[in-house]
This record gives sequence, C-alpha cells and structure tokens, in this order.
Amino acid sequence: MDIRHWFPTPYPDELLYSAFARYHVRSGNTSPKITTEELFGKRTIRSVWDLPANLDTLLERMDSNWDVDKLILNHTMYSYYAAFLQPNQAEKVKQSMKGGKGGTIHTRIGVSASNVKIKTKLWMCSTCIKEDVDTYGETYWRRVHQAPGVYLCPKHETVLEETTISVKSKNQHEYIIATPYIERSVYNLNGLGSEEKQQLLRIAQVTESLLLNTHLQTNANTLRNKYLVLLKQKEYASLNGFVKRDKLFQSFRTKFSEECLILLQSQITLDESNWLTMIFRKHRKSFHPLRHILIMLFLETELSHLIKREQYNPFGQGPWLCLNVACAHYHKPIITSLVITICYDTKKPVGTFCCNCGFIFSRRGPDNSKDDWYRIGTIKDYGVIWKEKLSHLVTEGNSLKEIAMELQADRATVKKYATELNLKVPWKLPKVKQNRSEVIVEDYETQLKDRKNRWMELQELYPEKSKTELRKIAPDVYTYLYRNERDWLNDFSPVKTRMQTPNQRVDWEERDTELLEQVKEVIQTWDKGSEKPTKIAVTSIGKKINKLSLLQKYADKLPKTMNFISKVSEDVATFQKRRVMLLIEELKEQNEPIIEWQIYKLAGLRPNISNDVKRFISLTVTEYESTKK
Repeated sequence: MDIRHWFPTPYPDELLYSAFARYHVRSGNTSPKITTEELFGKRTIRSVWDLPANLDTLLERMDSNWDVDKLILNHTMYSYYAAFLQPNQAEKVKQSMKGGKGGTIHTRIGVSASNVKIKTKLWMCSTCIKEDVDTYGETYWRRVHQAPGVYLCPKHETVLEETTISVKSKNQHEYIIATPYIERSVYNLNGLGSEEKQQLLRIAQVTESLLLNTHLQTNANTLRNKYLVLLKQKEYASLNGFVKRDKLFQSFRTKFSEECLILLQSQITLDESNWLTMIFRKHRKSFHPLRHILIMLFLETELSHLIKREQYNPFGQGPWLCLNVACAHYHKPIITSLVITICYDTKKPVGTFCCNCGFIFSRRGPDNSKDDWYRIGTIKDYGVIWKEKLSHLVTEGNSLKEIAMELQADRATVKKYATELNLKVPWKLPKVKQNRSEVIVEDYETQLKDRKNRWMELQELYPEKSKTELRKIAPDVYTYLYRNERDWLNDFSPVKTRMQTPNQRVDWEERDTELLEQVKEVIQTWDKGSEKPTKIAVTSIGKKINKLSLLQKYADKLPKTMNFISKVSEDVATFQKRRVMLLIEELKEQNEPIIEWQIYKLAGLRPNISNDVKRFISLTVTEYESTKK
C-alpha cells in the first residue's frame, strides 16, 4: 500500500504513535507487523509511544515534504526531555530518533535509571474526547496526558482517566487507536486538598508549555547557574553559592505536602544524595523534567526565564507591512505596533497589527515565508482612512462592484460600512436598528453564523470530498468565509493527503521578464474591443492576463513587472480624464457636437468630481472649439 495516500495528518499535540495507530486502522491491515513494514520497510521496528526512532526512513518512504525536526518537536515527547538535557545530549537524542539507534534513547536521557517512572498505561480526558469527536469525528492520544506527574487536563482542568492500554505491552509491535469506548477509570485524587490539586494543575500547564515550546540549554549548567541566582535572591543560598539546605528543605516541604511528593515520585530527605540536594550542584547527570518543574514552581519562575535564548519573533522583526489598500503606505513597512497572543485552540501565536492609518488586522503565525507578510487573517478595524476612501468612492458614483474591487472587500462589508457612515447609495442596504444612537447591522453576524453552519453541514453530507470539491458545491459559502473568517475556514475544513510532487525552484527573474512582456502587451491593447473603458490597476491587469494571484502574492519577487505597473496605473482622476478623452475622440469620429454638460453625462461623471477633472474637461472642450474656428 502507498502510505502517502493513507497516512493521516497529525492533530494538535498528537503522539506520532497515535497517528501510526490511525494509519493502521485506515489501511485495513490485519497485522501490526504489516503496518510496521509499510511505515519503516521492515517488521522488527518496535512501536515506541514516546521517543520513536527511524523517522528519516519513515519520511523517505512517505515521499513527504514534512520536516523531520518539526515532527519530532510537535508529535513526540522530545521537547519535554530535551529542555533539561545538556546540549550535546539533546542533539544525540534527536539524531538517534532520526536514525535507527532507538535502543539508546531512554538510557541516554536518564529515564531508565530515574526514580520517576513513566506511566504504565495511556491516559485520556473525557472532555477532550467529546471535543475531538465534535471537531474531527474521532479522538487521539495526546502527548501532555502521558507525561509523568500530569493527572489533570491542562485545558479543561478535569481529572484524567487511566485506560487499560499498556505502554509496556508484551507485543511491542502493536498500534492501539484511541476511541471514546476504551475502558478507563478516573484517577483517584480524593486524598488531596484544593491547594495540592492546584499545584497538579500548574504542573500540567507547565508540562504542556514544555511540549509546545522547545527550549534548549546553551551550556551544560545553564539551569543550575540560574537556580543559584534565584536561591541567593530568596536567601536559600549564601553570596558564595553555598546552599542553606535546612532552610531550603523546610520551605520546600511547606510548599509541597508529603502526599503530593509521593504521588509525584519525588520525596525528599536531608541526606547528601537526595535529588533536591543534587539538582543545585553541577549537573553531571540528568534530572527528570518533573523534578525541574517542581523547582520552577518552588522558585516561582519559568523556563523561558531560566534559559537564555534569542527573543522569539514569530512575525519577524518590525516594522511590518501596512495592508490597508486605501492607505498611501500600502505594502510599505510602517507598522510598529504589534501585540502577540496565543490562539486558545491551536496554541499558535496570533499577531495583531495596528497601523497609524487606523487599520487593525490580525493573522495566525508564525510567518514562514515572505508571502505570509501580505496575509490578513481577520480585520479588526478598517480605520478612518479606509472609511474616507469608501465615502470618496461612493461620492464619485462608483458602483458597488467597483468599490468592492477597489477596497478589496466583499460587498457585504461595503454595505455594512456605508450604512454605518450614513452614505447615500443607489443599492439596497441591510436592515438596521437603532441602539443607543449606534447603528447595528443585524444581518452580518447572522450571515456569518449561517455560512459556518452550512460549511459544517456540507462536510457531514460529503465526508469523502476535499476542501476544493466542497468549494465547488457551495462557492458562495466558501467565498464569504474566505473573506471574513479565513482562519476559521482553514481550521474547520477537511484535510486530504495527496501525492507530493518534487519542489521545483522557480526562476523568478525569468518569470518577471515574461510577465513584464505580457503586461506591456495588454497595456498596448487596453480597452480595445471593450464596451466601456476600464481603470488601469494591478487588479484589472492581473485579471486580463489571468495572473492576479501571482501579482498579489509574489509582488516582491517581480520588481520589473511591478515597477512598470506602478508607472502605468491610474488613480481615479487620471482614469476619469482618459474616459473624457476617449469619449471626445469618439464624438469627433461621429461628427457629433462636443458640449461640456454632455461630456459629464456620456462619460458617466457626476458634477461633484474633483476640480482638477472639471478644469481638464473645460480646457479640452475649449481647445476643441478653438481648433474648429
């Protein structure tokens, strides 16, 4: 079987082992050894749930463009352990996971010899299961639920359930899929008080953070040195670095109860070899992540503070591009205001960009290429400049279609803001009601909700169809969601794996030259054969040569083409003047009289056009009259 077509895309925080199990079910294989052979090319590979190996082989057989490093960081327990390993250890573990030396991994990270033992069964959260089934139609094994010391779901704050699925099965080639019907029981935490349960919840949250954000030490004693600084600040160590063990142990026992430490397999004693003594000395051996987490909670610090690392900039270094099409600084790097938050569902960074023109938009990161710089996820506020442009276009008498194209917005949005601005327009406006002197557009949110529901219903009716196929069935639903809730549409659309074609490098210089010739050719014949003139702009040029998407997404890679377009593009006044000249030439050919008031009517211009265009019309008509005399 060709695994490229059947291997599932892993869900957020899904164990790679869980994805293997889902593939095993999808493939219809009767034996897990057949599945192992299809995945790795031989049947002797063990089904390791936490730190699997042979991943380079897996991706080669999948012929996939997946990044093996991202697969390790996002779908194995590597990030959980690597944060507390010495740099050379962490790298060797990763190389072992890529290669075929999986037998050395657990020994190398110290898990085999640690007093903190891994969970013997796989664990689940009932609330997560329900949400998974509602969202994906199935559930899966999450990494965070399997980590030692995690007894509460960090998302729902509910007690986890231990299943009957052993991770130390006699048959180590087995792939067991997670289902809502697996036999399981809620773990008993009745002996712990509310404060202890809050500590367990905090441990679960820190564990989740470790898995989602990869932290690596810069040298062998990065953590230990930072620990000593904090101990000195809290007077648990002298200025010379000698740890005051009695005071430290007493405070630690006050912080964590004996019952809690027993549950976390981290009891303490005053002897020299106890882990609480050794963890503050030079790190010649590995300490379990759970014990580092206890130290972080005790010292009231976080790993990002303990490990010196470059600042994470998921959207690159500013300033960032203004994406307000109505702004004079459109596509120029002038935005300096960026607020980064974390998406509650995906845990990915969300950047909210605020330009001085009032345009505020957000997108989910991180930015992986220059193309992402031009991407808008959600528009928070169009701002005063955009609204002024809308008013100006309405005043000029442009049609709803023309205004929507000019402002790169859908018609519903144009109608909404035209209503809010009390603009007099010839088209039908949405129904509104007054609420404390503020105009509220009633149907916008309703339309959005209806289309979301329709999109989800289509997926239930046609579970086998891809996103593109669903788009063809309901193009209006897709277009509305794409323009208004693109992030939601991406998150709640079917994902189908397909055969990957080898990446071919694009010769952008050659493509730029070819496009330039096409643009020059279409400009030379502009408006020939057309019933009425069209404004020369990037959008109209792109549509005429059928390359609009290319011009919008890769403008920075087409300097010659874009420079030429910028020279020939027309603003509103220039386009109106050209319409006047074309009309006059037509009237001349037909020997028709050229009268100023008729120019306005025949060219479709309103009396409130700019003074510049009015002067142009008057001068042109006057010059024509003088030549006749």
